[in-house]
Amino acid sequence: MYASFNARMVGLTLSAASTLELAAAAGFRGVDLLLRDVLDAGEDPRALRTRMEDLGLRGGSFPLPVDWRNSVAQFAHELGQLPRLAEAAAILGVTRTSTWVMPETPAAAANDADRAADDFAVAQFHLERLGAIARVLDRFGIRLGLEVIGVESVRSGRGRRFLTRMADLDGVLGALRNEAPNSGILIDLWHLYAAGESVAAGLVWGVERVVGVHVADLPAGACPDRAGMNDRDRGLPGENGAIASREQLQYLKDAGYDGPVTAEPMPGCQSLAGLGPEAIVHRVAAAIRSVEPGAATLLEVEFSPSCGT
Repeated sequence: MYASFNARMVGLTLSAASTLELAAAAGFRGVDLLLRDVLDAGEDPRALRTRMEDLGLRGGSFPLPVDWRNSVAQFAHELGQLPRLAEAAAILGVTRTSTWVMPETPAAAANDADRAADDFAVAQFHLERLGAIARVLDRFGIRLGLEVIGVESVRSGRGRRFLTRMADLDGVLGALRNEAPNSGILIDLWHLYAAGESVAAGLVWGVERVVGVHVADLPAGACPDRAGMNDRDRGLPGENGAIASREQLQYLKDAGYDGPVTAEPMPGCQSLAGLGPEAIVHRVAAAIRSVEPGAATLLEVEFSPSCGT
């Protein structure tokens, strides 16, 4: 596994070129990029790929540029734009993306019969739209990871609970695994903790279907109360100790996971407040080092031919 830097997850808005330079200087071995921003800014994916290779950076992931929960017309429009973005991702070697599944139904049902029909309809909505996205991505060798949102505070209360535990994913959306071989799981240690699940739940489709891993902690000094977790109020990995990131990453490494690990403390993280971009990147790198499994580092040691292990 290798540490991949995502600027947007730490509140930075940077060009792709600047992201590469800062990530490499801090010792990251991978980088996440926003494909839509790359193309809208007129940056050349081939030139960026060359610079990534010069800096020893591997591709991490990119945020899925399709709002599949939107209207039929909007979804069709964004799905039509996806091949252009997926082609750029393939050129960059950033061959992983992810999206979160709905933690609740859009509205509450009136009775048991309606609830069963509603659950089926919401599951079919996921399967149809995510299946369509996965088929496009597969043409470019890109994998799609599904993230389950375990934090209770993100639910609006307008609907009923739908998917909030990774352990329930296969029973509801397991058909996607069979239909789309490039579909898999995004393991988010923050949401697993919020749902009271172990990291083993994230291997419900096998370690080979794990597309990415996100790490964060509660803010320093925060009470480790799952019910009180605010999804926008997070700490850096290892900051609080409530989330056993080191042990869980070790479990994944022992299971054979070899993909990117990305810190997601979210914009507004108090531990990064007032810092400039370079200082933020270095602090995030230090936080990931603090939770790396065993003696091998997720940063410069594991992939540096000049260092021993």
